Amino acid sequence: MHIINSPRNCFLDLCHILMKRFAQGKFVFRQEKIFRRRESDMSMSTAAKVPRTKDRRRTSGKESKFQSLSVTLETIESLLLLFDSEEENVITNVLRHLTEFVRRSESNVDTLKDKNVLNALKRKEFYRHLENTMIKRLTLCVATAIIESSSKLHELESSENLEIVEMCLTFYDCEKDDICLEYLTVIINNCIDDIQGVNVLLRDEEFIDKFFEVVSNTNNPDTELHSFQILEKFLCTLGQNELKELLPKPSFPINRLLCDLTCEFLEIRIAALCVIELLINDTSEKSPFALENPTILALGQLTKMYCENLMPNQLEKLIDVLAAGIRNEHMALLFFDLNLFDRFLDHLNEDDDAKNECYSLMIIAEAAKYPRFLERLVRAQATEKFLNCLIYGDFASAHILLGLNRLIKSSNAVKRILEAYNEGLIERLLSKYGFEHTQILFNLCMSAEILPDTVSVKLKAREQAAEFLGQLLTVAYHKTASKVMDLRLPDIMAHIFGQPSECQSVDFYASLLTIIESLARNADYREQLCACKLLIISIAKLLKSSFSTSILVSTIFRALCCLVDEAPARKALLDNGIAASISRGLKSLANLVKTSVANFIIQTTRFDEFVCAYIDDEVLETLVMRQKHSFCVPIWNTAIESILSKDPTRKFCIRHYLGFTDVTVGHDFYVSKKKFDDFRELARILRDEVSPLSPILVVNFERPEDDPDFLIRIPRQFLLPEDAAGGSLCYCRRPADTFLPQYLKEIKDIFELHGLAPNPPKMKRCIDFESLAKRAKIIAESVARTLGNDLKILDLNTHEECSHHVVNCHLKALAREAHTTILPLGRLRSGCQFERALLFKVLADQLGLPCTLQRSVDGRMLFNELPLPLETEGDQQCSLESLQFMPWSMLRPTHIVDLMYNVGDMYPVQSRQALQYLKLY
Repeated sequence: MHIINSPRNCFLDLCHILMKRFAQGKFVFRQEKIFRRRESDMSMSTAAKVPRTKDRRRTSGKESKFQSLSVTLETIESLLLLFDSEEENVITNVLRHLTEFVRRSESNVDTLKDKNVLNALKRKEFYRHLENTMIKRLTLCVATAIIESSSKLHELESSENLEIVEMCLTFYDCEKDDICLEYLTVIINNCIDDIQGVNVLLRDEEFIDKFFEVVSNTNNPDTELHSFQILEKFLCTLGQNELKELLPKPSFPINRLLCDLTCEFLEIRIAALCVIELLINDTSEKSPFALENPTILALGQLTKMYCENLMPNQLEKLIDVLAAGIRNEHMALLFFDLNLFDRFLDHLNEDDDAKNECYSLMIIAEAAKYPRFLERLVRAQATEKFLNCLIYGDFASAHILLGLNRLIKSSNAVKRILEAYNEGLIERLLSKYGFEHTQILFNLCMSAEILPDTVSVKLKAREQAAEFLGQLLTVAYHKTASKVMDLRLPDIMAHIFGQPSECQSVDFYASLLTIIESLARNADYREQLCACKLLIISIAKLLKSSFSTSILVSTIFRALCCLVDEAPARKALLDNGIAASISRGLKSLANLVKTSVANFIIQTTRFDEFVCAYIDDEVLETLVMRQKHSFCVPIWNTAIESILSKDPTRKFCIRHYLGFTDVTVGHDFYVSKKKFDDFRELARILRDEVSPLSPILVVNFERPEDDPDFLIRIPRQFLLPEDAAGGSLCYCRRPADTFLPQYLKEIKDIFELHGLAPNPPKMKRCIDFESLAKRAKIIAESVARTLGNDLKILDLNTHEECSHHVVNCHLKALAREAHTTILPLGRLRSGCQFERALLFKVLADQLGLPCTLQRSVDGRMLFNELPLPLETEGDQQCSLESLQFMPWSMLRPTHIVDLMYNVGDMYPVQSRQALQYLKLY
């Protein structure tokens, strides 16, 4: 690209005129002949009059002088041989012929490339060692033509480019001729598309200083154009640290760049604008626009370019640069203080081109970022302009919605936006900015134009559209929600979530999920969302493919927490592998993902189906086996407890402890006589269809008959002969227990007899501490009577052990009778601390008595603790009135119940009696 009337083109025209005097044919080289016929005729006429005397000194010089020679050269190869000539006039004429040959046709440049003319010129180093300026100009002219053509076709290799750059670099540093500098600038610009070439230039401090000087002072338009392009490549290549060294140089041509924004040549304006765009995006302290004067000049020049239409075909580029400047708060303040905004607004109102007008609103959208300018923009009818472009325009631009998202903070703007609902704002928003769906929705969206593909709408516009819809739900919830639900927003979102994730962006998904959260706050809207099964399934599938983005995974789980209140949503999630996604999230390296998954578990354990899924699909196993993550995820242990609180069997197997809030009511509570180091062993025993070797006691107050679904038939080959004679046998893994309800009824009758019958509504909210010890003693005595067969009464101070062999024989007899060691607790008639503590706990849970169950360290003993208040006289915090309404989770165990020796007595924790009871003293 060359600019008309540049010095280089004038030089080429002069060469063209001179060549007419020297060349008449193709590749003709003629030396100038000297004819002196008139002088020879005159000498012949006077020879007769004057005798000729020979002067040997004169004649010998003429005879020895080599006469000029004219040679016609028909090939370029022959012409190239003259490059090695030592006569400058020969080299000059050869280069003139090549220049003229290049000027005739662009195809002739290909001929020169085929003949390796560029390599021949490189071998001569572009004759930079000569002082003849004409030769250097012509050499660089031919080289420039070849390099420009080669660069367009990318024929030059990287190594060749570097060689040319280094050669020109040495040439450039010492050259003073303006035309030579122009050619060198063009060559360098075409050879530094590779980053290696740029780095070669940037390492040369002398070149940088000379380059900045040339850019600042040149009057050559071509030099100026290509220098700006070189500077643009510099800025694109440099990192932040290198820019800090380059930009503060005093010779940096910032003023020349700003002044040439309004020069007469469009190409230079474009090149200068590209450099200014890179500089204006640099917000570091070393940027030229960190100073006030360049900033004021830049804003003035950019506004002038816009208002005087100096960029007719590059208006969008100009708007982008000016908008980038407005993103800087200091520049935005100057833009308004210098009344440049008013000048901009006047030209905007006069513009009849709707496309240009909508794109120009990017300036207002960026200015709306600052609250101080909001009211001024609203008064300038900015809201109306944005809405017109959104509703009636055909340009799906992100900045339109960005401006509305920022203007919505103004009450006056909100009022106008809500009025636009009647003009089809919501329909246009759902259809135009990427919320596309099927042909059915096309009919539902009335006059909306649903886009046929997602590529035609930029992702940024879709993100802003989703964010705008979310803000409308904030400022006008019910009006907006009812509108979008009438347009079947769940179906639209299901379609979007069902598209390949490559078609969308994380921010777009996040905005849509935020909309779902907002709608799910209302029970009716949540029900409509969950009624769309495809929406829930699409979100579950999106979750599986989103674990590479922790923020998106966290947002999905947060949205699902709002939807699981509805049964259809829970079923759809469980059917589509939500448990597997949860396990994967718990194993993630991102703490954000682990935290969001743990929170989801806590929120969903109130539903039995989720608890069963967490146990069956190894979610609980993942939580327990990776408890080291509780250091970086504070709610990790809370998630474990939320599951275990619904399954006392596993909690006691893992924790060896049940607290006041861990009740066994409504569960099949299994307790093994064996203490497992790994809870999965008990899970395998309960899951496999085999009879365990160690006794397992099962508690259930509501099973009068054996569960037929858990009857296991024993093959005859595994029976003893005397058992096989009686026919086939079977055992039940969930046996019936008719005795526990009887024990419970007896204790309730005793409570009623002693006036201790609890008031059910009252007992749910408070604790009767005054009768707690009495009720505990009654339960303890009942337990001792039930499990006291064949056991002698021992004294607390004795070291004699309970008759464990009697209890073991009793358990083996029951196991033989039932053909399994899974035994119902109610059938036991003999028991020591282990069996009695278990029975005390389950009865206390049925009667509303706060009680714990804890296994000893060796696993052989169980014991119970009660929360009796230790009231201090005059202490209001520990009075019975304040304690009776205390939540059970805040209670602390204070006493141990004696079930073996002094039945019903309670010993303070850590007292001598308590330690004796636990065989620790």
